[in-house]
Amino acid sequence: MTGLTRTQVERLMRGIDPGHVDKKRGLSYMAQHEVRAELTRIFGYGNWDSQVEQMERLWEDSYEKDGKTYYRVCYAALVRLNIRDYWGNPVCSFTEYHAEANSGLPDRGEAEAMAITSVESYALRRAAIGLGDRLGLGLYNDGKSEPLVRGSLQVTDKDSPLFREPAAEEPSARTASVDRLQAATNAQR
Repeated sequence: MTGLTRTQVERLMRGIDPGHVDKKRGLSYMAQHEVRAELTRIFGYGNWDSQVEQMERLWEDSYEKDGKTYYRVCYAALVRLNIRDYWGNPVCSFTEYHAEANSGLPDRGEAEAMAITSVESYALRRAAIGLGDRLGLGLYNDGKSEPLVRGSLQVTDKDSPLFREPAAEEPSARTASVDRLQAATNAQR
């Protein structure tokens, strides 16, 4: 059997860690380094990757300020996020576009580089929300960190390979494992 484990699905159903939420111009977002870190925490090293499928420069302009020339560049990017199971088998893929212009910079090369890395970062974050609340989906609900997806048939449908009869006892070893990982992640800050 290939696919996500129950523990991975349970982690994805959790709301975004409020400590991973930043704000920019009044909008809540998850920084790309936090998205990459959470992808690694959930899927492991080498079991996810992102690919820039398309990158296009839309425009460039410049302006003068205080005797200096500043450059702005806008790119559009298409990024694909690929997820694999523990054995390296493909599980799912998400593709998203984004267009982004950099703030004015006095070095033309830096302006190009900033626009390229920024647009790739945004497109990756947009692709990652396909994996749910843990990676930022709930932020599209007025910046809230509570999950929009509060359950999944993957874990509640008796026909699902991830279904498990609920135990009336203490949390399972898997749930405890996820809780330990979350505590360790929070302690690192």
